[in-house]
Amino acid sequence: MLKKIGYKLILLCATLFALNGIYNFTLFEKDAKEFAKEDLAIRNTQDSTDIYYFGESSNITYANDDSLLNSISEFCGYFYPSLKITNINKFATHAGVYRHWLSAISLKSKKPKAIIVTLNLRSFDAAWIHSKLETQLQQALVLTQPYPNLVNRFLLSLQAFDNKTDEQREKEMLSDWENTQLKFPFKFQYATVKQWDNGMANGGHLLADGTWDVKKIELACHFIKGFAFNLNEENPRIKDFDYIADWCNKNKVNLYLNLMAENINFADSLVGKELVFLIRQNRDYLVNRYNNNYCEVIDNLEVVSGHEFIDQTWTTEHYKYKARMKIAKNLANNLKQKFKKEYYKAY
Repeated sequence: MLKKIGYKLILLCATLFALNGIYNFTLFEKDAKEFAKEDLAIRNTQDSTDIYYFGESSNITYANDDSLLNSISEFCGYFYPSLKITNINKFATHAGVYRHWLSAISLKSKKPKAIIVTLNLRSFDAAWIHSKLETQLQQALVLTQPYPNLVNRFLLSLQAFDNKTDEQREKEMLSDWENTQLKFPFKFQYATVKQWDNGMANGGHLLADGTWDVKKIELACHFIKGFAFNLNEENPRIKDFDYIADWCNKNKVNLYLNLMAENINFADSLVGKELVFLIRQNRDYLVNRYNNNYCEVIDNLEVVSGHEFIDQTWTTEHYKYKARMKIAKNLANNLKQKFKKEYYKAY
């Protein structure tokens, strides 16, 4: 009886092994191109790559009147013509995805000399953490989990990932805004994002005739919801960046966290010094937490003026070409400490 069971198990394992092999040679690459093209790109470029740049839309968004349509990573690359900087980009992505991309890097092959990871302050806020786009992002991670590819494809078919409904995600976001307490070292009239947002929404800006300035109010409310939070170890993005920093430290790969510029001018003029305080406090938290032997935070928070942002009616990290050049130059100058021999003064 036991022998029969043993034979059946062996036959089952052999069958699954064969099916997995068939899938690998037939449909896997097609599925990977559809669901996990970033992981595939990393695997296909590792041997020729010196530095990876992991980014989201801040890297590759251009203004209609831009004279130069180059990404931040491309501008940075001009300073290091002898180094191959490979850009891995995906809109709306965040540290939870970046940490997954690390698993596509083979430690048995040529290791990258450095990894540059976009550090976007808004990615720590409740709106991004509970974004409706998260389901799509999580779906893309299933196919390259550390299981046989056929098993991953089966899990993908079953939607075995963080597949919450839009309603669930919105409920969690609203709960964070309503219940998470804001902390200031001084007295402030609002205790939560919801209270602050409601206060601004009820006549926070007025026109000359005394009526509400709806456009300014809407933009001010976007800034409050995007930046009113206190970073701490409980934030899931902090846990993701901790993982990234630990991975790079353990594997002796230089890590540069490229902190994106925010529209401090608008935050100040539309909302006030309290919001600017939180933005700067969170910047300081990140710099203090992650600057170490193998990791460096490149602080671009205030290097871009308000008029250099492409979007003037929304909170984004999208810059005109001169601003992208500023950020790239700041990044390149910080890379120079490790790559002094390869540095070339590009502009």
